[in-house]
Amino acid sequence: MFMKAVIKVKLSELDDSLLNRIKNLFEGQENAELTIAFNSNQENYYETLDRSIKDLERRNGLISFTMEELKSYTNRMKS
Repeated sequence: MFMKAVIKVKLSELDDSLLNRIKNLFEGQENAELTIAFNSNQENYYETLDRSIKDLERRNGLISFTMEELKSYTNRMKS
């Protein structure tokens, strides 16, 4: 089962109590992935997002591969 949660907090709320509450969300799970992102400039975020969308539409910098190539790559990364 895959569970995804987005938790938005103020920097002032980042403390041990918050970490413990997050750990409780995943209690009983063997593995969890936690991503922390800071957005200091929302306008810059949207500029970057717009540029990324345009790059995708123009296929600028786009990397593609077959499923077989992906499987081969992931198998090499495991060993």
